[in-house]
Amino acid sequence: MPTTAILADDSASDAALLTLGISLYAAVILVCIGVGISAARSRRRRLAIIMAWVVGALTLGGLAIAIYSSVTGG
Repeated sequence: MPTTAILADDSASDAALLTLGISLYAAVILVCIGVGISAARSRRRRLAIIMAWVVGALTLGGLAIAIYSSVTGG
């Protein structure tokens, strides 16, 4: 019985950490979008382009990780 309780607690903490990680990942993407929009409005073209690339890379990276995770089952 104690082993089951330990596994359940470990699973719950893993789920909590995964949720926190996904939330932080989404927050980084949203901040980069906001910085890019602000840069575009203030005519800082180079920063706006960099932020667009960062958002694209983060989005594609997240998609690749999601596909890999669903294919491998982990």
